Amino acid sequence: MIKKKCGVVLSLVLVLSLGVFTAGCGTQAAGEANNPNSLTIAVVTKDMYLDTAVKKFEELHPGVSVEVKEYTSSTSEKGEGVRAADPGDLEKYITTMNTQLMSGQGSDIILLNNLPYQTYADKNLLVDLSGLMQSDQSFDRGKYYQNIFKALEYKNKLYGLPVNISIDMIAADRTLLAKSQVPIDDSNWDWNDFVKTAEKVINDNQNGGTQEMYALAGMDEKRLIATLVKENYASLVNPEKKTANFTGKEFHDLLSLSKYLIDHKLVNTDTAQTNITDMASRGKLVFNFTSLQGFWDLQVAKAIFSEGVQLLKPPGNVFFSTDTMYGISSKSANQKLAWEFLKFMVSDDMMTQGGMPINKSVLPQIAQNFTQAIQKRGGKMMIKDDGIPAQSITLQPPTQEDVNYMENLLSQAKVYIGTDQKIISIVQEETAAFFTGQKTAEATAQLIQDRVSTYLNE
Repeated sequence: MIKKKCGVVLSLVLVLSLGVFTAGCGTQAAGEANNPNSLTIAVVTKDMYLDTAVKKFEELHPGVSVEVKEYTSSTSEKGEGVRAADPGDLEKYITTMNTQLMSGQGSDIILLNNLPYQTYADKNLLVDLSGLMQSDQSFDRGKYYQNIFKALEYKNKLYGLPVNISIDMIAADRTLLAKSQVPIDDSNWDWNDFVKTAEKVINDNQNGGTQEMYALAGMDEKRLIATLVKENYASLVNPEKKTANFTGKEFHDLLSLSKYLIDHKLVNTDTAQTNITDMASRGKLVFNFTSLQGFWDLQVAKAIFSEGVQLLKPPGNVFFSTDTMYGISSKSANQKLAWEFLKFMVSDDMMTQGGMPINKSVLPQIAQNFTQAIQKRGGKMMIKDDGIPAQSITLQPPTQEDVNYMENLLSQAKVYIGTDQKIISIVQEETAAFFTGQKTAEATAQLIQDRVSTYLNE
């Protein structure tokens, strides 16, 4: 399943709500009058997880008021009770937060996704959360995945606390791989191995004919290059040093890979999710980028690849991202109360309602909650795109093997993909002429290098 989160690359519209299984994109608010018993939280759009946390926190702390402000002009249903932000809303949010923070105003708690929070940290506009953790005897840091905290550090300090994370994976058709006798060692493979494997599977199954089969689907040129850049973001952009590396061999190879996949028709560029599901269910899709946000995504991947799925990590490390990372403004007069709220957001009580938790102890309960929810509805779920008939798939309850798999995956998540949406937009804009043959790879890379370098040093 290919999904687009707020700041990730693709989108799945799910027409069935099983309750709160992921924590979606948040909203952010402007500063209020100084009140020691009130908090303001700034996000793009609300989600059920945040709403639940606010309600429970206020019940546990009588007299405390928590206000969530959204910076959005319109919302649309994304599924699972989460509303998707319009791209225009995201731009509005980024602009407003920059203005407020740079002027010493803004909310107590800020959703940091898609914001240049490293720049804020350099200007001492965010609180070091690792310092709060160390000084708070009631916070047991050992209960959380330390590898995730470490990956999120900037200059040895932690400025953002994720509620849930997403782990990028590649779903492969297990039956097709076995039929072509192509074993994959995802602990040691690269993008060339990816292409060679896909081509062999496709050639083996076409038998000299023109049978429709693809290495990937649901990706046009813009989505493909954005996905590959995000998977390799850490080697292309260094926000700490404010440097970019788009003129080196690595990005040149990504451009060549993208063009090869498109030109050789290894990618089906129809972005409709129902088309992806149809091809995967018929054994016409070798690979599929997917982002695991919890058991929902794991079981959907299994249901889509009905003959068996093999989940592989992309070439390189186990990458993770988050669309629910919160920070505390250093200008907040209520930093202690803000920290209490963030602690509550990642507590056992709240994390059992989430997707891919940073809290080690809650995954079995999340699996149980998910099982109970799908059993009430027989596991039936509809996948739908505008103007395309809905398709039905059936989800199965997660097994103990699934729980163990997720726990192992979380412990291996050591590289954070903290992409800046502005940089991704620059890449998409400047590569358009490359894909149409109007500009060379070298010229394209230099344009991106110049624009990103200027942006990083503004």
